[in-house]
Amino acid sequence: MYKVSIIIPVYNSAAYIERCLQSVWAQTLKDIEVLLIDNCGTDDSIAIAKAFISRQERKDISCRIAATPTNDGPAQARNLGLQLAQGEYVAFLDADDWVEKDMYELLYTNARSADMSCGNIWQDFESGAPSRILTNPEMPQGELTKTLRRRLLKTFVSYFTTYIYRREWLQENDIRFPATRSAEDSSFLTCCLLSANRIAQTDKPLYHYVMHAGSLTSRRVWKGADKRKAFGAVMSYARRQGLMRDYRWQLYYIYVKKALLVPILEML
Repeated sequence: MYKVSIIIPVYNSAAYIERCLQSVWAQTLKDIEVLLIDNCGTDDSIAIAKAFISRQERKDISCRIAATPTNDGPAQARNLGLQLAQGEYVAFLDADDWVEKDMYELLYTNARSADMSCGNIWQDFESGAPSRILTNPEMPQGELTKTLRRRLLKTFVSYFTTYIYRREWLQENDIRFPATRSAEDSSFLTCCLLSANRIAQTDKPLYHYVMHAGSLTSRRVWKGADKRKAFGAVMSYARRQGLMRDYRWQLYYIYVKKALLVPILEML
């Protein structure tokens, strides 16, 4: 079994994909599976990726390329990656971002069978502005009690790429990305936090989130409908898993904040 499967959706990322893959092949962790999911882009991202992979000599990194039938956003690609992954843990990496060379070794070693393991994140600016560190809130140590989980659900931030996730636990709890083009990452992470028994954490920033003019998140478009659908999926998940009674008010708070208020603030 691979230690970590890294799922990378690829869509029109020709200018960035090689830097992304270089950071993966530089990882200090051994026994990595890389899943490149071609999300029906129109440039030569996949050709560049194949050329890069053909030049690599590491035998402890396995790479597979799969394709979605249509382009329905990154959630579709990540869910396909989850279906194909064989690693003990899974991670998500965007093709225009990159990671520190010790990211997955630190998170994997720190996990010690936790359901999730996270670090912090660098926000880099393609414009040349100084990078800044974005931090996850302090995670509860040990088993998550109802009180600790309620507090975490009100304070978490949606840096889902800073985590690795135990694959069998995701399968057992039927956690997937909703079929939306916005807030799918936050919805996925919310479901994870609802179901995790233990979360490991390091305060080291390990993931580089690159802000550039073409980023989907930088476009000022109305996303209210998609966000309502994404967090409606969270409410449905909580009901299916029998979690609504214990976390009803925290889930209402998340829905109002992220599905109703955030879309308005994004347009201001």
